[in-house]
Amino acid sequence: MTNYRLTDNTIKKLPKPDKGYKIFFDEEVFGLGMRVTAGGRYSFIFDYRIFGRQRRMTIGDFPTWSIHAAREHARSLRVDVDKGFDPLDERQRFTQAPTMQELWAEYEAKHLPTLSERSQADQRSMFEKRIVPHFGKMKLYEIRYDDIHAFHSKLTRESGAVRANRILEVVRKALNFALRLEWIERNYAEGFQRNPELPREEFLTKSQIDGLMQALTRHQGNPSAHILMLLLLTGARKSEVMFATWNQFDLDAGVWTKAAATVKQRREHRVPLSSNALALLRLLKKEASTPYLFPSRASQRHMVDIKRFWQSIKKEAGLGEQVRIHDLRHTFASVLASEGESLSIIGRLLGHTQAQTTLRYAKFYDDPLRVAANKMGKVATGRTKKNGR
Repeated sequence: MTNYRLTDNTIKKLPKPDKGYKIFFDEEVFGLGMRVTAGGRYSFIFDYRIFGRQRRMTIGDFPTWSIHAAREHARSLRVDVDKGFDPLDERQRFTQAPTMQELWAEYEAKHLPTLSERSQADQRSMFEKRIVPHFGKMKLYEIRYDDIHAFHSKLTRESGAVRANRILEVVRKALNFALRLEWIERNYAEGFQRNPELPREEFLTKSQIDGLMQALTRHQGNPSAHILMLLLLTGARKSEVMFATWNQFDLDAGVWTKAAATVKQRREHRVPLSSNALALLRLLKKEASTPYLFPSRASQRHMVDIKRFWQSIKKEAGLGEQVRIHDLRHTFASVLASEGESLSIIGRLLGHTQAQTTLRYAKFYDDPLRVAANKMGKVATGRTKKNGR
């Protein structure tokens, strides 16, 4: 093997082969060479032997890389080889390492189908609109705590504290998914610093409920009005009502059986229906022509949005701007609690799997308990007066 005194000037004069390529090795740094192709491309390469394997890697093209820069880099590579590190393996690990975009593709294909339809739509939106655009083509193993913190702070400023927490929770779960795939060795989103979340629950008063029902009755025949009525009468989640199919209902028995795939708790939820809810459902059933209770006019599936109608009906009913559709579920539970129903019964009607979830309504449950306790007080007070004490 002939070695050459390579300089920026002499490299320009190296002859091109008739075909293929030819390598001119540097006499100063062992393993460094200039590869010249028949097409006139000049590239620095580094040859080395490690663990019995002969390896060759490209450093970069000339003149983007000068001979001085190439020698410095080759010396650094030689140190790594002498220490037992294979620089080509490291480069291939980096270039082949999965990105957040690739994780999303795998997550969407294998994990997303295990979630409810509502959760699938929400997480797909998070990834496509927020997570993937932010991390771009960043390699998963490059994502560190500072990157997670910066993303969370950005989301908090742009989308609010609660939404930022929800998106980062999905990032955490996705990176744990990558851990199971052995794509990364550590999840830096684990234990991220969540924003404080102040409990916010709006409950309609009885007069507000009356106002809402009167307004909805004036829109009798409007599917959006029927959806809101069912939400108030059943305490169901919006997605459960909007995505409901007629095969979930036994109108003779007065029972709604929600399939596990359609509810948040991912288990079948069987719930009896009130006479008011049944009357509305029987009315809708007479005109049913599709498997869905509320079919979309634009597609063969169900309706997906009633935001515009909700905004207008709130104004018509005199409800505050802060009232959300989900607050109808809270209202259903708070009315039952105020009327003396047990938290266990309320939890079963709502489909809660943990008693702790229903405890938020305990403050309403205090009222009937206080009435009961006062009965003892009245008896005791009556006896005291009767005995003249």
